Amino acid sequence: MRIGATVLLSGLLLLFPGGGIAATTAAPTAITGPVTSIGPTTATATGTVNPGGQATNWYFEYGTSTSYGTQTATKSAGSGTTNVQVSAALAGLAPGTPYHYRLVAANAAGTRRGADGIFTTAAAPVAVTGSARSVTTTSATLTGTVDPNGRATTWYVEYGTSTGYGSRTATRSAGSGTTARNVSTSVSSLIPGRLYHYRLVSTSDAGTSRGADRTFSTAGPPLVRTGTALEIGPTTARLTGSLNPQGRRTTWYFEYGTTTRYGSRTPNRTAGSGFGDLTVTAPVSRLRTAALYHYRLVARNNVGTTRGADLTLTTTGVTLAARVRRVVFGRALMLSGAVPTRRPGESVTVFAQRFGTGSPLAVATVFTGDGGVWRYLARPTIRTSYLASWNGVTSRELVIGVRPRVVFRRVGLARFRTRVLGARSFAGRKIKLQRLTSVGWVTVKRVRLNRRSAKTFRVQLRRGRSRLRIVMSVNQAGAGYLAGISRTIVYRR
Repeated sequence: MRIGATVLLSGLLLLFPGGGIAATTAAPTAITGPVTSIGPTTATATGTVNPGGQATNWYFEYGTSTSYGTQTATKSAGSGTTNVQVSAALAGLAPGTPYHYRLVAANAAGTRRGADGIFTTAAAPVAVTGSARSVTTTSATLTGTVDPNGRATTWYVEYGTSTGYGSRTATRSAGSGTTARNVSTSVSSLIPGRLYHYRLVSTSDAGTSRGADRTFSTAGPPLVRTGTALEIGPTTARLTGSLNPQGRRTTWYFEYGTTTRYGSRTPNRTAGSGFGDLTVTAPVSRLRTAALYHYRLVARNNVGTTRGADLTLTTTGVTLAARVRRVVFGRALMLSGAVPTRRPGESVTVFAQRFGTGSPLAVATVFTGDGGVWRYLARPTIRTSYLASWNGVTSRELVIGVRPRVVFRRVGLARFRTRVLGARSFAGRKIKLQRLTSVGWVTVKRVRLNRRSAKTFRVQLRRGRSRLRIVMSVNQAGAGYLAGISRTIVYRR
């Protein structure tokens, strides 16, 4: 080492004989400062850098976590030994989002990172749709709250008869505060008795916020919905529904009966004059057991009358059903039903009334099995009405139609034989031989049955294959019978 020379040792000042004081250099310092000018997508980060006597660069790191992920452009802080105030714009931010940031400085002696800081970008205003008040036939006052979130904010209300809205109120200022404030506006020229949708909308440079969709109804005829029937018994039930009086004094009742002509109704009752939905209920009695009933809710005010949808209920008691309502003479069908106790061992009497007889006669007594279900194998020979009776309660009537049994077979070359069977003779009645064509079944011959309700006949058919059948019309079958149809025969000539 020469006398008078200056020796640089990092972080020290050395005095040499014959020389002077030499300033040493060091790694920079980086102090993260506050964030200013915070907007929805931008902000300005500040800080302090001391270069430590060497050429020093700096930048800011930022991101939604302490992993940062984004940084500003690198800039120079010079090579002095005093503090330098620095700042940089942070861009591409998301509104209403917390961000981490810090200052970073570096020179030849090392890199220093400032403390982690946190800021939140400006958020869009918050719009909350409120209630509709002072509703009349043509006007209403719509309310809500707006929180500007510190940005200059405007608001308006969209409204219309669907969620497409279509109309809006004038735009108004909500200020730039940081707390929610109540807002309201009036709408007019509405259509009476209509359902309206509306929502509050607020806007600032941070974005637009739309409140939830809500509805109100202008005064008009009541809104009505028929509900389900409850507590259904053999002869009683409780009818339910809901209605909205639409701001007018409203009365209501239920119509009910075994057809859509109804014929019976419950007493009139009042539903008041509010705007909310009101649940209503009414008991009905003296119903027929195991019968199908139609009913609907009806409400009226001085604007008009509204009828709810038609619904049905079936009273309880012993039931009677069959999978088919028509049978061929000589064949059986299963009648079945259930009793409301759902217990086995219950006694059920089956009654039958054949066509042309005076009154039903008991034909069987059966007992219920599991679940209170009973069954009876019936063999009606002519149209027959069936009833089931349990504990003095009678089911609905079930009518089974009967077709004559038509036997059809080939007995020789172009010769066929048919016979019609039923509970009575069909002697002298006519039957039709039909052939299937491209346009359907076509009659090719008519013959009259002999005293044995049978007939052997010959028919001239075209060459080729023919699909044939015998038909006895309802008129020829006579009272108590449906039309009779034989099986189909394929004949080749």
